[in-house]
Amino acid sequence: MLFSAFALLLSMVSCTNPLVGTWVQPQTNFTQEQGFVLEKDGTASDINIDFVTFKSWEKKGDILIIKGENTGSVKGAFSDTLIIEKVTDNELVLSQSGYSVTYKKKN
Repeated sequence: MLFSAFALLLSMVSCTNPLVGTWVQPQTNFTQEQGFVLEKDGTASDINIDFVTFKSWEKKGDILIIKGENTGSVKGAFSDTLIIEKVTDNELVLSQSGYSVTYKKKN
């Protein structure tokens, strides 16, 4: 019985989604730090991204779908579909329409 409980706990720890966390692009001379937070419960929020508010996210295979609201002059809901090129404990590479962006995980 004790072994079964330990095995269940271990399997739950190993199922932690590597996408959960705070992902940012570093600040440059021209931009401030930008990125997003992906929460375990499927909610999302943006970091310093003008004219959008991230609301939720989901992963389907190697696809990341981020949903939110445009808050600029053209208002309305959006859904971005991004290809997950690479995900590690510290790095996330997303691509869309042949353009790739690298994010670093922030502690």
